[in-house]
Amino acid sequence: LSRPFFPPPAINTRALEKLETLSGSMKPDAVVFDLEDGVGPDRKKEARENLVQFLQEKESDTTDASSSSDDYFGIVRINGVDTPWFEEDAAMAMEISMMEATNVKGVVLPKIDSSEDVNAISQHFLNLSNDTSNSLASSPPARCNDEHNQSQVTSPVPFWAMMETPHGILSSSEIAAHPSIQGLILGTNDLGKELRLRPSVASSVSNNSIIREGLYTSIQTTVLAARAHGKLVIDGVYNNFRDEEGFQRECIQGKEWGMDGKTLIHPSQVSATNQILAPSAEEVEYARRVVACWEEESAAVEKSGNFTGVAVLDGMMIEQLHVDSARRLLEQAESIEWMEKS
Repeated sequence: LSRPFFPPPAINTRALEKLETLSGSMKPDAVVFDLEDGVGPDRKKEARENLVQFLQEKESDTTDASSSSDDYFGIVRINGVDTPWFEEDAAMAMEISMMEATNVKGVVLPKIDSSEDVNAISQHFLNLSNDTSNSLASSPPARCNDEHNQSQVTSPVPFWAMMETPHGILSSSEIAAHPSIQGLILGTNDLGKELRLRPSVASSVSNNSIIREGLYTSIQTTVLAARAHGKLVIDGVYNNFRDEEGFQRECIQGKEWGMDGKTLIHPSQVSATNQILAPSAEEVEYARRVVACWEEESAAVEKSGNFTGVAVLDGMMIEQLHVDSARRLLEQAESIEWMEKS
């Protein structure tokens, strides 16, 4: 599951502690512990220490049956390789990924421009994991400008690439194809800035509809890349957390465009995201009918050996691809039901 991606700043102790109180429809599927945009330059070290302490306390509390540490998927958004904080962020991310009880199993990489960037950072994390050399493990990778493909290195920790630059969008297929990449996350604010879009074109509400025309190509290119390589894709943020109606419309838009989830900026957006990006009761009922129709048709013609690979439901043609989609939707619904009850 990857519906709500909630990014509490690691510097905000109160926000971290509030995670333990979220349950049911208010519980995010994924928590992105943010060390980047949500933390000021002079508080990066404090944020790292804060996050480590928070996760260590959770790890030591594994005997508590009420602990929700394994109820959400945790990932850490670190600072970029061209910042002075990358080395220590990477080392900390490697450390906490080894804390099994915390369920922190991924790293978000900001402003990825190419698969070469992913490869260089993968090598850095591999060096950290192997502890082969202090010089290798502590030297940040440089951005790679080599246009020729390098041999791909798989990071010991899965990566999520922030798609927030023109170079990144144009290289989205190669980035998604990299074995270290688990998913793509659209950084629509930074992308809109890089594309020089006016705010009203990047994300706005007009006449009860979401616009975002200036981002159409970038968004769909990212979705195509993710689907081509079997990776997840997460929509960008909606900036006005007090505009519930606008947020819900943009969330629906993302669902219709094929998004697996949406990055949030406030806990108040979690419940709506869970509801909108989950299969509706009508969708679940129709999916069950599709599977039942297919199975009945298959059983009926099995004796005759004359199954054409097509069934009909309510006048609509049903093929294997529709059945596969229906079964995937039912599996998602079952997983959501289990998660919200836990």
